[in-house]
Amino acid sequence: MNCISTFQLVRGPGLSLSCLPLNTPSTPPQHPALFLAATPGSAALRPPRASQRDAMDLLCVPDEPSAPTERCPYVCVEAWDGGVYRMYPQRKGRSRLVPTGLRQIPDVPTPADQPFLEELYPTPLEELQPFLQTWLFFGLVAEFLGLNEVAPGVRLVDERDAAREIALLYEECVREDAGVSYLSGAAVLAKSPLVLERIKLAPDKVQRLVYLRQCLYYSVMMLHLMRTDLDYRSRNSIAALGELFSTGMHVAVTLAQPPIELPVVGQSWYRDYFKPGGALEAQMLRGGWCPSEIEKIRSQFQGVFTMHYMSRLRLGGRHGRHDACSLHACRAFQMDIDTYQPLHAGGDCDCAHVEVDASRSVSDILRSTGSYPVIRVEQSADGPDGPDGPDGLRLVAEPWTPGMPYVALSHVWADGLGNPNRNSLPRCQMALLARMTASVQEQAQPDQTGRGAPYRLWVDTLCCPVDLAGKLVALQSIADVYRQATHVLVLDSSLAAFTSEGAHPAELLLTTFGASAWMRRLWTLQEGALGNSLYIQFADRAVDSSALLLQLFEAGREDLRYLRMWQDVMTEFNQLQTRCAAPPSGETSGHTPPPLVYLQRALHYRTVSVASDEPLCIATLMALDTGYIAAAPDAEGRMVRAWELLSRAHGGLPVRIIFFAEETLDVPGWRWAPRSLLGSSVRDPVMGIDERILRFAEGGVDTTQKDRGDRGQARAGMPTPLGWKVRLPGCRLVPKPHIQGLPLHPWPDVINPVEDQLLLRDEAGRWVRIFDWYRSRKISVWTREERLGYDRRMDGPLCRSIDTGSCALIYDMPSTFDQTRTCLMVQVEDVGSGDMQRAALDLGGETSLRARRERAVMLAQLSDVEAKFMDIMAALACRIASDEVTQGLLSIQDRSSEAWKEGTAKVSTRIKEVVKESWAAHPEMERAVRESLGPDLEDYIWVMIPKLFSHHVAMEELPSEQMWFVD
Repeated sequence: MNCISTFQLVRGPGLSLSCLPLNTPSTPPQHPALFLAATPGSAALRPPRASQRDAMDLLCVPDEPSAPTERCPYVCVEAWDGGVYRMYPQRKGRSRLVPTGLRQIPDVPTPADQPFLEELYPTPLEELQPFLQTWLFFGLVAEFLGLNEVAPGVRLVDERDAAREIALLYEECVREDAGVSYLSGAAVLAKSPLVLERIKLAPDKVQRLVYLRQCLYYSVMMLHLMRTDLDYRSRNSIAALGELFSTGMHVAVTLAQPPIELPVVGQSWYRDYFKPGGALEAQMLRGGWCPSEIEKIRSQFQGVFTMHYMSRLRLGGRHGRHDACSLHACRAFQMDIDTYQPLHAGGDCDCAHVEVDASRSVSDILRSTGSYPVIRVEQSADGPDGPDGPDGLRLVAEPWTPGMPYVALSHVWADGLGNPNRNSLPRCQMALLARMTASVQEQAQPDQTGRGAPYRLWVDTLCCPVDLAGKLVALQSIADVYRQATHVLVLDSSLAAFTSEGAHPAELLLTTFGASAWMRRLWTLQEGALGNSLYIQFADRAVDSSALLLQLFEAGREDLRYLRMWQDVMTEFNQLQTRCAAPPSGETSGHTPPPLVYLQRALHYRTVSVASDEPLCIATLMALDTGYIAAAPDAEGRMVRAWELLSRAHGGLPVRIIFFAEETLDVPGWRWAPRSLLGSSVRDPVMGIDERILRFAEGGVDTTQKDRGDRGQARAGMPTPLGWKVRLPGCRLVPKPHIQGLPLHPWPDVINPVEDQLLLRDEAGRWVRIFDWYRSRKISVWTREERLGYDRRMDGPLCRSIDTGSCALIYDMPSTFDQTRTCLMVQVEDVGSGDMQRAALDLGGETSLRARRERAVMLAQLSDVEAKFMDIMAALACRIASDEVTQGLLSIQDRSSEAWKEGTAKVSTRIKEVVKESWAAHPEMERAVRESLGPDLEDYIWVMIPKLFSHHVAMEELPSEQMWFVD
């Protein structure tokens, strides 16, 4: 199916901003994709009932929500004053509430004597929440209605009229029940035509839209940079209002003629709606949601309206419990192929299996015709005692030929439609599948008389041989099976629990694309991605997904909340339909697969029961040589071949892949490559989907690098027999004792240090902090026992690596936010001539390094205050190293003796004395410790000397285009 983008679907013919209301209820947009979607089968879909459209508040819910939506308390203590929107804190003497990130806006000055101190001295919630509700809710509504000053003394609406409308706004939006006041946004939904009328009052309509966009940006930043302990009901009401206006802005700008170009500004109103560990997440878990489903919604949908609607969905049939599931993996779908049995259509049925007619086997068709088998279901006339059984079903396999219509079934094996042992299904299931196939044909051709030959069907259980050799042959044509299908029919018991008749398209689509087992299995990804026409089987019938999308879009034209949901669903639909679509059979020459970011996004939340199937699915989706990959003996061998072909197809792989890899292959030369792209296949995940996608983003590691002819692969790596060949900047880490002849660790046992960081010095003398990336990610979720256990097992891994003298860092691009840099810690050796000959490489005399991957680390430069403090501490460490107490300790051979204990005690006493003297002599030490570590630490900082300053570690920079072979 062709990609239907948001802008293509929204844009209509000849509409202008001067005449367009935000909720346009007129003709569907004239776009060919929509005419394709508006098939006759869509005529049976009914528009949503009025009760579904006329929601009582901003956050709409399904007809039968799984939980009520809590009312938002009205907490304002003063009314909105109608002044300049973004200057409200200054007018109220609360400029200290404006975060640092919003203080650089030229036309919104903030008094310098009121710094942002909320983190240190937070405003009490009973003061903060009324202030924010007045400003970010009532003030924002007033702004879009043109009731505020646009500049001091400048208005679009007369001041007295504006004051009356603001007072009326409070009457409309504040409700009372049992003496309690609460906030309602229902009245705002009807004001979109008035918003457009007020925009037309501005002398420059485009500048007015730009200003409104700036107000929205300011609001969303205030909401997110403010404290996280706001009442979630108040926060969500503001977020819903902001999203409503943002969606309306998007529609108005998109439909404007001539087109309007506005600055691109991110407005993530949805952030923190599904707060990890929050009340909403707990409610959904109690309702039967899998933790990974919630995480998928949190990371892949970007609408508050979408998220809230989904949180109130009633779930259909579920596969088992989710007690053993994690944020990235659902275990409820996992199957044991050895014990798997096909299920009957009814719980009390025990009918016999029906097999494909033996006159021509599916294996014979696959091997001898150059095509693939499809099944013709015949109704025999032999009667109940005939060879075809009581219902006369006979299954005939025949080779597909161009023009032969058939339905390809896409099903979840956990529903019982698979059979790993033979090409058969229970007769009851086969009869049901035949009826479903016929029903799809009836819906797709409702006005045709004499529809011609009945649709054939294809289902893997019947059409793929069960023997390994036959499976490999069938895999060669699997992409064509779904690409050439007249329709693909989605079968999922969780969807079949819902009746489509009269249901809102939002409920059907969000259940399908956000909460179904079908969207979570790996094999069904390619089945949905390659099909041209996707039907979804519900309890009463199958429905064309394109028709549902069109209906949701039409609902969105009348109600912007549904348009925001439509945008989210379209993102998922486009991801499914186009992002990973392979080219038609025989047309792979010159084909470049889609970027790997799309593949990673599509695979992350999928699961598979057999690990070796993942590279086969990747091959199908990315148009790789399936036979070559399948011929590998095991899962790791197949994944090696998948990475090999992906690299060849893309002309290399993005460099960041080596920095963000949780679990890699254990194959020489390939130990840099991720073992899996499925979040469910990672045993100990520490990366979310954003970081997994980021590692495949195209672009450089260092903006100072320039392409240099055939050395311009600085931003891509290539696999070789020696490892992953890549050009990246880096440095060697050289450990040096304080005094020549002194060991690197002259004070063992003085303390029992935990390695949470190390300190290095670069060639310019700047102090740099380095810490373990994995440990930094796990520290917030580990128990104390888990953390201590990890530290005991690892025993200072960074220090041990550096102490070898062969340690190096490979640099990633520094963060634009705080200049923190991800690095790969490796052990290196020079590449010898013998290595190059064995690998058939010619480096032209260039010095290159073989690097054995150890771990990802983070590198951060210390502040000036910290650096001065570290200078003092390093000097004190040198002083202790040359002190006689150090020499005395090192002269003791038996580390279990009393003499050793006395020696370590003398060293610790001497360190404390030296630090105390320095503290008294250098007042800046106290300031540096207070600002960087905290107050009242005078008696504890001595431990930093044996912990962080036992020796020096120097960073010796390597060329900016250093050649590495990473393994």
